[in-house]
Amino acid sequence: MRQVVLSMLMSLDGYIEGVNNNIDWHVWNDEMQAYMMEFLKTVDTFIYGRKSYELMLDYWPGQEGEFADIMNQTPKIVCSTTLQEAKMNARILKNDLVEEITKEKNKQGKNMVLFAGADLASSFMEHNLIDEYRLIVNPVALGEGTPLFQTKKGYTLTLVETKPFACGNILLTYKP
Repeated sequence: MRQVVLSMLMSLDGYIEGVNNNIDWHVWNDEMQAYMMEFLKTVDTFIYGRKSYELMLDYWPGQEGEFADIMNQTPKIVCSTTLQEAKMNARILKNDLVEEITKEKNKQGKNMVLFAGADLASSFMEHNLIDEYRLIVNPVALGEGTPLFQTKKGYTLTLVETKPFACGNILLTYKP
């Protein structure tokens, strides 16, 4: 059975973006790039919300290189009730989120990665659709912005792996 893996960069104080959707605080280097390349070999589908998908569309098509090729060519599911057209190897999921993602999980293939904003991530959390959390904590405190955990429901997660990076980031991998 395929799994949904939430992969998210976040600040020490739990924000996934700063004020006005700012993400220029992300700490990224060659070691992070190598980690992400290895991780992406374990997935065959990217899951986005509409906003994250549109941001991705604005950036990746003009980029070149192996990482850009993966970002551009990997099949995508966009969870949106308002998006009318999907590009770049994407399809729109407008129907019942739980039913449709459960169908996807039951298909043959590699895992799926949830590259989403806090709203869609919260919906996945509320419906227990996330099988693994890969949180990359950056050595930055933002003070305000968009927190990852937006639901009123509490979560108990089990830490299964930690990986420090020389740039100061720490990957924390959890299972529900």
